[in-house]
This record gives sequence, C-alpha cells and structure tokens, in this order.
Amino acid sequence: MPDGIVIDKTNNTVHISRTYAAGVDRAWWAWTDAEAISRWWGPQGWAATVYEMDVRPGGRWRFEIAPVDGSAAAVRGVATYSVVDPCAELAYDDTFADEAWQPDGTDTFPTTVIFTAAGTGCTVDVAASFPDGAALQRAVELRMADGYAEALERLAGQLNPQDNPAAGETIMRTITSTDGTTIAYEQTGSGPAIIVVSNVAEDHTAVAGLVTALAKDFTVISFDRRGRGGSGDPQPYDAAREIEDISALIDVLGGSAALAGGSGACGLALDAASALGDKVSGLYLYEPPFIVDGSRPPVPADSVEHLEALVAAGRRSEASEYFMAEVIGVPAEYLPMMKADPSWEQMAAYAHTYAYELRIWRGLQDGTPLPTDRWTINAPIAVAVGGNSEAFMRTGAEALAAILPNVTVLTLADHDHGAFWAAPDPVAEQARTFLLG
Repeated sequence: MPDGIVIDKTNNTVHISRTYAAGVDRAWWAWTDAEAISRWWGPQGWAATVYEMDVRPGGRWRFEIAPVDGSAAAVRGVATYSVVDPCAELAYDDTFADEAWQPDGTDTFPTTVIFTAAGTGCTVDVAASFPDGAALQRAVELRMADGYAEALERLAGQLNPQDNPAAGETIMRTITSTDGTTIAYEQTGSGPAIIVVSNVAEDHTAVAGLVTALAKDFTVISFDRRGRGGSGDPQPYDAAREIEDISALIDVLGGSAALAGGSGACGLALDAASALGDKVSGLYLYEPPFIVDGSRPPVPADSVEHLEALVAAGRRSEASEYFMAEVIGVPAEYLPMMKADPSWEQMAAYAHTYAYELRIWRGLQDGTPLPTDRWTINAPIAVAVGGNSEAFMRTGAEALAAILPNVTVLTLADHDHGAFWAAPDPVAEQARTFLLG
C-alpha cells in the first residue's frame, strides 16, 4: 500500500504505512530496542519513556507518552507481544493502562507491524484493529491514526542507511546466527578487533562507556545477547547458541577477535574462547565471580529453577530481588535503595536472563575447585581484580591461573567490582596494554 493512512471501516482497522531509506534490520531495531523507540514513539511534540520492553511472545512493552509542553496528561500503555518474527513481523495487543500498569477498562487494540524490504530500504506497515465500528470512530476522533503517522514520520529521523550513516553516528546492525536468530550489534572504532560481552540483565548500552574508551585503539563490537534489546530469544535457551552468536560476530570482524567481559559475562567469554579456538585472539576478564572455597557462600543449588519459576509466574521484580540477595549477596538493607532506582525496572524486564547466566555458571560457584576439563584455551588471558574488591575475587582469579596456561592476574588499583561499567578509562587502558603490548 502507498505511504499514508487508510481507514478500513469494513474490517474496523486503521492501516498506516511508511517507506524508509534504511534497511529492514535497522527498522526492526528501532521498533524493538527500548532506547531507540523512546526517541520517536508518539505524535509530534510528545516524549516517550519505556519502562519495560520484553520483545518475545508473551512479553510486555510498558510505555508512557506525554506532551513536552505539559499541555495534556501523560498516557500509559501496555502492549503484550503475540508474534515476534525478527525483521518480518511484530504483533501485540495494545491497551491503555492506569498508574499501576493495569488495563484501564477501555478497548484493547490488536496491532500488527510488517517489515518488508523495498529496494535498498524498507516499508513498515502498521495495522491497528478495533472491536467494533464505534471503537474505530472513537479512535478516528482521537486522531490515533494521525498520531501513529506522526510517530512513523519521527522514526524517519532516526533511521539512516547502514552504508551511509550520518557523520559520527554509530548504528545498530543485525546478523543472523547459526540457528536463524537475529542478533543486534553495534560496531565502532578502528584497529585490532575486540568484542565486549555484556553482563546478565543488561543489553549492549550498559557497556557503552567501555566501548567508547576501547574504540580509540580497537574495532569494537558490542551486542545485545539473546533475550535482550534487539536480539531474538528462541526457546528453550541453550548456552551453546550464545557461542554461535559470538562466532558469527567474529566473522563480521574478519575471523579473529579478542573478547572482553566483566563479572558474569566472563563465563560465556571463557566458554566461547575454548569452543572457538584460534578465532579468539585474547581475553580480558574483569572479576569473574568464581566461588572455589568457603570464603563466601555458594550460589544456591536450585537457583536456576527458582528463578525460572518466578519469571514464569510474572514475578520479575521478585526474581531480581532473589538474584541480588541470594546469588550476588547484596545485604538486605541495600535492596530498598536498589529497587527505588530507575535501573531496577530494566533489570526486572531482563529477569529471564538470570537463569540463562546461571546455567553457564553451574559448577563454577558452588565452593569447590574449578573443573580442569571445561576449558582448553591457548590464547593469552588477563584476569583483572579490583584493588578494593572482595578477597574471593582474587582467589578465583588465581584458581583460573592454576588450571590454564597463559593467564596473567592483574590488579586495578583503587577500584572495585563495578569498575568495568563505572570506570571505563582505566579498564580500557589495562585491557589495551595487555592485548596490544
């Protein structure tokens, strides 16, 4: 259909279409990444805030839009996804919500978004359905279709062709992994190749500071791991697929790259380096949280099953609280402050990834020595520990050095476990010195 708005009174549907110069993968990212969609969602003059974006069947997208000039009250919406076909189709049931994020009793609008290649660009078709003619008429009177059209126009300002980005712009791209899953990634900088692996319950934006610091000397890829941001999340989860994702990203970089990860990401980085052999040229690991003795309590043996049950029951915030208290060991008195921080909402949105990460870490956090048969890695490995960190971090680093060749244990003086995110410059300098000499 041509660009524009079509009111279909026979089927009580509004169709809005827009063609863009950018490719399908770029448009898909703009619709499925919380940070990206917050830049354009809503009519002209309105600003969007995304509170949750779990892009998979059954997942929710919770958002609020409000006029920038304060001329009207904010509007909250909850969309529940029913179809997620990467770079092809999104379908969700959209409804207005109250302050508690419960449906406000008005209509639910099943909505389908179709992404179609159009030459070197793409076309996005949105179809919003209404329960009856009266509901459709209310939508017309409220200018919902015009609001959609204005939002799609705003989206045009966020999309640039991948092969001709604006000066200085870093854009999201996608690749298709071995099993057909879409993986969203960002590439920046120049020089030797390195991939930064993000941690549990975060997408690629969490490591943006480190990426910027490394990009002065490296060609850097950061990416949304499965179940996060613009990447897919087919079930059941299998950690081996994450290794395939990293392998595909290394191919983007020419077939060889170093890996860098902090905390929980170190487990995946080690497994990938072992599986991929010469494709991984080196590793920089910041504080892998091995628990190899009685210096701190082990992770509960049933933590994976417990977290999966909480997420399945929709108790995502409770899952985050359990992970922080029982797995990380955050003292109970700190949890109320953490829950009051806006970042808690995103952690809860990614609560399904807690079980993913702990599946990777099984056998590495139970208070027994590290297995000697899990990894075969000949590439140089730096294991960095903050000078102000807990003692068990250094114990774990030295345990890894005892079972693998070419491991160097480093100290990042005057820093603690959060340095990988909060102190990107000294972390990048240490990684640079080790990997480049």
